[in-house]
Amino acid sequence: MTVSELIDALKTYKQDMHVVYKAYSEHCMLASTDLVVQELCVARPDGWVENKRGDKATVNYLVFPGN
Repeated sequence: MTVSELIDALKTYKQDMHVVYKAYSEHCMLASTDLVVQELCVARPDGWVENKRGDKATVNYLVFPGN
């Protein structure tokens, strides 16, 4: 998913709805400061993204918090 696709998806929800993310067995309110840009490996065909490694190509991703 690209940032543009995320924005389009978010437009389909009520605009006054709060956003939370799962943090272990509870949930936490999402703040704009929780989002970071991180250089990680290019996504594998199955959709998984590995941490940056010297032997693989990398790209920048917008990263949401998680466990």
